[in-house]
Amino acid sequence: MKYSIAIYTKVLFGLLLLTLLTFMQPVFYHMTPDKTAIVQLLISMMKIWLIGAIYMHLKSEKAYLKSYVLMALIILLIFFVIVGIDVTHL
Repeated sequence: MKYSIAIYTKVLFGLLLLTLLTFMQPVFYHMTPDKTAIVQLLISMMKIWLIGAIYMHLKSEKAYLKSYVLMALIILLIFFVIVGIDVTHL
């Protein structure tokens, strides 16, 4: 799949808008810190998907390469869970 400059520009502006939303969300929506963190993580997951799919061309790659990326993300999640468990039991 061939991407044009217009697609990259749209994704860039989308990422900039999501970044602005990330900074402005606590100002406009006063939530508890844990709910704010969840919203911030959801926004960052949208940004990660845009970067991975468009800029890293994972959307048009073969299934085995996508599985490598998924496996790396699962391993990263396991490490985050281990560190989270360790931090809560100090």
